[in-house]
Amino acid sequence: HRLHNCCACSMLLRGRQFSRHMMSLKVFILSLSWTTCSLAFTQQHRRLHHLRCASINSEDEYNELSTIRTKSHDNCILDRRDLLIYGSVLLPTIIDATAAAADDQSSIPDGEKQCNDGRIASESQVPGAYQQLCMGLEQRTFKLQSSGDTITIAQGTNSAGGSSVAGRTGVAVWNSGILLTRLLDEINQASSIFKEKTVLELGCGAGLASIAMAKFGSSSVIATDANVEVLGLAKQNFELNNVYNVAKTAELHWGSLDASEYDSIADIVVGSDLTYNSGSWLALAETISTVLKPDGVVLYLTLGHSGFNVQAELGGFLQVAENAGLRVLQEEQIVGQKLTDLLERITSQDEKQVISANGGARAVLLGKKAGKKFR
Repeated sequence: HRLHNCCACSMLLRGRQFSRHMMSLKVFILSLSWTTCSLAFTQQHRRLHHLRCASINSEDEYNELSTIRTKSHDNCILDRRDLLIYGSVLLPTIIDATAAAADDQSSIPDGEKQCNDGRIASESQVPGAYQQLCMGLEQRTFKLQSSGDTITIAQGTNSAGGSSVAGRTGVAVWNSGILLTRLLDEINQASSIFKEKTVLELGCGAGLASIAMAKFGSSSVIATDANVEVLGLAKQNFELNNVYNVAKTAELHWGSLDASEYDSIADIVVGSDLTYNSGSWLALAETISTVLKPDGVVLYLTLGHSGFNVQAELGGFLQVAENAGLRVLQEEQIVGQKLTDLLERITSQDEKQVISANGGARAVLLGKKAGKKFR
């Protein structure tokens, strides 16, 4: 396109002499940079190379450019033999660079490119669940801005002879887990409230958020889930990311009875996408109320799916949570600003469209009604 962007080059490209002598090297010529273009044309042409068609304001300028077009190829264009000599030197370098760039792109199928850099990807409904292309990858990577760490998450969608997340949703990374981790990362950039804290994650899945909390300096992270397969995958990811000394897995079924084993253990409870089933709201609220310290805080995020109403879902759960002894906290007092502002900042325009199409996203901070101020 550099050749066509220059008016003089455009005239030469359309010239019969140029076409006749250069057609066999068409691919080569179109790959050349400005430096190679300089080899192909005379000093007189290079002097005019900066001129654009729009800048030709006089008949003299036009005639000067026309003269370039009509000069013999011996004066204006390199002899074919000389050009081939230059080409033999430059072409291997061009081929190597082009091949390397092609390999970089061809190694990633087109559909999988949306999974790079931990993006929030569109999903589709499948029998019994929702699914997206990124869930089929063996691994995904996520960059933490506040700590500089890169988290690698192994997914188990295709393990155990399965190819779906139906009935085993925790074996893959969901958009809600990505957004929760970004939110935690954004909070960690502005404060140190996670350092030296005991963190308990509910519905840990593959362990993304738990790994992030370990990277943020939490003294202990307990990643809980009711699915043994999922806990095995989370443990594998803790080892993969070298946080196994801080992060541990634990099987936990919701309800005050089972949660009593972890009574008042957590300074911080985190979780995402846990309230889609209204039948589990009471057990979830009782679990949170049981494991949370009197001065502890809960950061919960929900991101909808097609056909979901996130506002109604979260509103219903909060009513149940209030009856279980929990209350909504003032976000500015804990993290310094509104969570909605943080969510707006950490998502791209394309991701906002995906989130909006699936019913939106909301995050909330909770604490105990009779609890002390979070420190």
